[in-house]
Amino acid sequence: MPANAPANTLERAARFRDPLHNPAPRTPGMIACMVSKVIPSTEEILVQADAFRVGRDGSLLVADLTAALAVCVYDDTQGVGGLLHLRYVATSNDQPIDLTDNTLSSDLLLMDRFCKELRMVGARKQSWRVSIFGHTPDKVGMDAPAATVLDLVKAYFADGRLPVECKENRRALGLTVRMDPREGRIWVNGTPGTAAGARFAAPLTA
Repeated sequence: MPANAPANTLERAARFRDPLHNPAPRTPGMIACMVSKVIPSTEEILVQADAFRVGRDGSLLVADLTAALAVCVYDDTQGVGGLLHLRYVATSNDQPIDLTDNTLSSDLLLMDRFCKELRMVGARKQSWRVSIFGHTPDKVGMDAPAATVLDLVKAYFADGRLPVECKENRRALGLTVRMDPREGRIWVNGTPGTAAGARFAAPLTA
């Protein structure tokens, strides 16, 4: 964790009672992922669905979640982190399409690329702090693919030294997740679409 991180942010744990991040009591072994109530006025980079972004500067990484999850990974020893925005399943006419083995394989490949990029910018796997935030809408047929993808992602990151923190939010409206990759702070906003002023992340290349 950077030495100049504000003291008040070091005392907040990444475990919460509700979707808008009211803090729950700290327990031994909890991930000390920093959370702040006030979103700083800085550049925001929008990470679109089925894409990721890593970095170590002060730009906020933002994901508007609708039937999707955000994986926030932070290395507090190197001051570097990243955000992966992953859809549960594609939709047609607002209805989920059947989840296939090919889709899950694509998810695994995307997570592999995300972790490789984190290592390339200096993040060390043994120091990763992983937080997962999922949005599951109130739609018929969405519960099964949401549970499958969430379990897949949790299992993928479960071999780290620290436990994976996962929060699934079931609500009609989506969520906006913001992450400061340099300091590891995370904000979750219950009002979707608040990242309208963010610039888009560069598209992924094969």
